[in-house]
Amino acid sequence: MAQAHVPRARSKQPQRPRRPHYGRWILLILLLILINIGIGAGIYVYRIWQTLPPVHELKEWHPDEPLRIYAANGALLQEVGPQMRYALPIDQIPVQLQDAFIAAENSRFYSDNFLYYPVSFPGILRAAVVDLIHMAPVQGASTIPEQVARNFYLTPQKTISRKVAEILLAYKLAGHFTHTQILELYLNKIYLGQGAYGVQAAARTYYGKNVDQLTLGEMATIAGLPPAPSFLNPVVNPGLAKKRRAYVLSRMEKRGYISADEAAKANAEPILSRYHAAATNSAPYVTNWVANWLSQQFGSDFTYRSGLKVYTTILPQNQQAADEAVSIGLENYSMGLTSMVSKSYRGPIAQLTGSALQAALAGKRPDVLPPHDPANLKWGVVIRATAKNATVSLEGQQNVTLTLPDVRWARPRVGAPEPRTVNAVLHGGDLIWLRPYVHAVTAGAGHEWGTNVWSSAGKNAGWQLTQIPRVQGALVSLDSHTGAIHALVGGFSYELSHFDRAVFAYRQPGSGFKPFVYAAAMDAPALLASGKSTYMTPQTPIPDTPLSITLPTGQVYTPTNYSNQFSNTPIPVWSNLAYSHNVPSVRILMDIGIPYAAQYVQRFGFPASQIPQVPSMVLGAGDYTPLQLARAYAVFSSGGFLPKPYLITKIINSRGTQISLMNCPLGYTPPPQQTVVPPGVAYLLTEMMQQVVKIGTGVAAQSLGRNDIAGKTGTTNHENNAWFNGFSPHITTSVWVGYDDNRTMGRWAAGAREALPIWIHYMRTAMAGSPATGFFRPPSVTGPTISGGSNVIGVSDYLAGYPPVTAPTASTESGAGESLGDTLINTIKSLF
Repeated sequence: MAQAHVPRARSKQPQRPRRPHYGRWILLILLLILINIGIGAGIYVYRIWQTLPPVHELKEWHPDEPLRIYAANGALLQEVGPQMRYALPIDQIPVQLQDAFIAAENSRFYSDNFLYYPVSFPGILRAAVVDLIHMAPVQGASTIPEQVARNFYLTPQKTISRKVAEILLAYKLAGHFTHTQILELYLNKIYLGQGAYGVQAAARTYYGKNVDQLTLGEMATIAGLPPAPSFLNPVVNPGLAKKRRAYVLSRMEKRGYISADEAAKANAEPILSRYHAAATNSAPYVTNWVANWLSQQFGSDFTYRSGLKVYTTILPQNQQAADEAVSIGLENYSMGLTSMVSKSYRGPIAQLTGSALQAALAGKRPDVLPPHDPANLKWGVVIRATAKNATVSLEGQQNVTLTLPDVRWARPRVGAPEPRTVNAVLHGGDLIWLRPYVHAVTAGAGHEWGTNVWSSAGKNAGWQLTQIPRVQGALVSLDSHTGAIHALVGGFSYELSHFDRAVFAYRQPGSGFKPFVYAAAMDAPALLASGKSTYMTPQTPIPDTPLSITLPTGQVYTPTNYSNQFSNTPIPVWSNLAYSHNVPSVRILMDIGIPYAAQYVQRFGFPASQIPQVPSMVLGAGDYTPLQLARAYAVFSSGGFLPKPYLITKIINSRGTQISLMNCPLGYTPPPQQTVVPPGVAYLLTEMMQQVVKIGTGVAAQSLGRNDIAGKTGTTNHENNAWFNGFSPHITTSVWVGYDDNRTMGRWAAGAREALPIWIHYMRTAMAGSPATGFFRPPSVTGPTISGGSNVIGVSDYLAGYPPVTAPTASTESGAGESLGDTLINTIKSLF
């Protein structure tokens, strides 16, 4: 019988423990971390987004623009401001220049792929890898929109928050502006080194051109600057700039913007970059005066950043002539070519050797020199010197030859004989100053006051050794009738001294003050109104004899003539002025009275506080500026009117609106309608001052070959100040020469020798092309006029309606020149 199958019980095996799901937990944790990071990042980004500025305002953006100052003819004199900016619409920027920046900075700029525009994520990833490798922020990945965001709103500091803000702003910009609008903002805002912001500023800074005049090679050079404007500067590092240019051109060729031939041709261009000033500032003292006043009036930010345009009265050709006249005149004094006393050569600027010498010969400016060449000077390095000549490297650009006449003035000390050989003055390695050759001639030869005048023959005629003068000077020239300032120079070189001596240097005018007192003595209505019974004419004789005056303090004042001699005879008033006799001039002042004279000369624009009521007032005891003297002498030129000097004709803001000049002290004021001095008196003084330039101390002015000029020299005691104040029927010009510390210029230095040649050189240009019309003779002046010439004088002039009686000179203090009886006879004659 079969047995039933009984299943065997399975043996129990131990259970394996379940493995925990660590991987899932890790993934979950990582997911949670990522979610938290994402939330945190989102909050972080949102907070940054909340702080971002609105970008729509850029549609009205106008860059900070410098102050621009223009001459009367519209020529740009100077731009003043911390940055150089010129905003251009995109259609005025050459397409090739646009392409160069796109190729170099953002080749996928016009892409609509979100991976590349407005932010390049592959670029960010690539830059991140490079930065991780170097463990430092090394490579950038900013697209043009990002750069616009950074340039307008952010700092250049490399931080994560700034990068995030940059990316977010780039998206905001892309949402409000087209590609072309963003590119326009970029090309006008990008910093390109040397203070230049935008492509137009860079073109002017490095090449002195507008963008539409750039070559392809120049465009590529500028487009290569953004990553490192200082490091890739084509002036400082031309080799690196050339390599960067090649990279830009290769990128342009790769993108199809240019052909291979165009790239090769552009690569072959030499790197010829050099710094170009924003404008040739031929009137630095003028522009500084204008800028300072505007800054005081409107504040620095508005003045230098708002794009103001200021139009002045400066005539460029006159200003250039004034600059040249002052610089050459002061150099001539320093070289001993004007006064009767020789000057000495102070030696070279430095003695260069070794690497410094080689660098200078290669054109590198030596560190001992000022940043820019002062006035008309150029620096040079002596290569070799022999007895006959010296070869000089002129700023490393060309070699010039100096011969003995070019260095003959350079005595080793004052009073030493002239050097007989060139190598007695110059030696190899000498760093020296040179100026274009100046041709000097003697004007008024044979006359006591004959002196050297000159004309600049220009650099093509050769070069001369010179030195920076320590003496200073100033020149002011204005329209006698309107007061418009045509030229102004405040010193030898604005580079070396910013102090404007034409406007702010108060110096004694010497005999240049005499005409104002003489006018007071010849103004019959004023004298009669003041209680005087007589007045003077040009023929009134004044004794030239010793004079002593007891002052209220008890001191005795004893004036002397320039020559320390007396003629001991009566000299006519006109002759006293022509030959600048001091003692007779003091007699005239004492005769008319100091209080009356002090009050009268205020008519010429002098404040009472500047007029010392002392006998030496007539000899220029007060202190006045060249501008004040020019204005005062304009009264004679204009026929008795006192003009208000002005410099600014209009100011226009960036919106094209003209700013009112109502309260502007430098602004235009309508010419005066009332005379301050009778026209007849002004005319007689003019005729008397014509004798100054015909036969007197200003005789050298005859070298101009004109009969319509007049003026007066001025020299102070101890030869501290030298002046010439002169005019034509339309132009009045004052020139001052002297030291800032008021030291003497040396015996025999005088206005006729130091200041007059400067005046002549300037007026030759200022009067060029204008006919010699002569001075207007008012109807009140009747009878023959002063005939002049070798002391031959015609019948005395007089004012119609007033008898030509002479002033009493019977004062016990001033000495009797004409007896009281003679005065009485003349008075009786005047009644018939």
